[in-house]
Amino acid sequence: MSCLKFNCDIDITDNPLDLNLNDYLEIAVRNNPKRRFLFVSKVLGKHLACKADDMDDLGKLIVEAYKKKNINGNNGTVISFAETGTAIGHSVFNYLEGDYEFIHTTREVVEGYKSLEFLEEHSHATDHNLYFENLETLQSGEEVFLVDDEITTANTCVNIIRKIQSIYPKKRYTICSILNWVDSVNIEKIKKVEEELDCKIEFVYLFKGNFDFVVDSIPVVDDSLEIKDINREIKVNFIDLDMDDYIDGQKYIKYTGRFGINKKDQERLVQVVKRESDKLKIENNDSDVLYLGTEEFMYIPMLFAKESKNKVYYHSTTRSPIIEIEKDGYPINSKFEIGSFYNKGIKNYVYNLDKKNYSECFLFIESKKDESEFRDIINVFKNTSIDKLNIVSCSAV
Repeated sequence: MSCLKFNCDIDITDNPLDLNLNDYLEIAVRNNPKRRFLFVSKVLGKHLACKADDMDDLGKLIVEAYKKKNINGNNGTVISFAETGTAIGHSVFNYLEGDYEFIHTTREVVEGYKSLEFLEEHSHATDHNLYFENLETLQSGEEVFLVDDEITTANTCVNIIRKIQSIYPKKRYTICSILNWVDSVNIEKIKKVEEELDCKIEFVYLFKGNFDFVVDSIPVVDDSLEIKDINREIKVNFIDLDMDDYIDGQKYIKYTGRFGINKKDQERLVQVVKRESDKLKIENNDSDVLYLGTEEFMYIPMLFAKESKNKVYYHSTTRSPIIEIEKDGYPINSKFEIGSFYNKGIKNYVYNLDKKNYSECFLFIESKKDESEFRDIINVFKNTSIDKLNIVSCSAV
């Protein structure tokens, strides 16, 4: 893949908080013929490792940008998009002042829950479910926030706005993102949607602009690193946490927001994380440690990373297939393919795991699994510098 050539020219036209784009953004190419480019965030905690505080600050910054617009909302619902946007939306919810609830879309299919279904056309995994029935503010609140890391056309947001407006009409929707690439043609479409649905659609972002991306015409390929069965012993430690409240038995943690949470739930989540953090003992306090979330399960692992006083880095596994290139200046230098811990037959990837000298990793799994299901991921870690793998099951003991 070293022969791959691409170019991306970016023009930032609005930067409301006067931030440095280079602190937030890398550019990569992915194995998706619908959309070959990917803006890889340095601080989102998804594809690239970052400090937990940097990830959580994204929500704080978006709320600051929202306040600068003087919209003056004080109640409503925050909705973020799976899987990449789950943590940033949760962070926005946490920093918003007022009577707000939070929920994120999910690709999980849960029997017995009514879903607001819609599509994300450009994605590699287009089906979203929104299990909205427990949300009070979606029915009675003033405003709906739609949060993602990046907005390109706003088509996905318009799809969900149409669905919500058909059952719980709102006067205002606020679309929040780190990056906003919505061009004048799509802005005109959104103005027509506003007139059609009798609502206001606002945009809040950290960076707005446009870009021109050009890549060589190349086939979609499988370029994951081969997971070698290395005869190297690593310590494997299983840790069970008790996150107090669960949905659908012990399969889902209530506090992820997959089924909706309010501000009191958020306060409780913070308390539970502080309590359960005592169970996460780091062996070498002088070395770099990785806290690794899984798929949609991003925000709670980030909170645990924030609680640690050690040199902890944080990111997550992902469904997004990015091309790796071993080259300076390109963000994705290696990737390992693994199976999903939650859905059989779904591919996941973890990036740059062997490019930093972590001594230890805490792998966070939302629901408890049989120890035999971790054989492949243990082999992945044998291909890295990591000497100790802690598999953290966030389900009731």
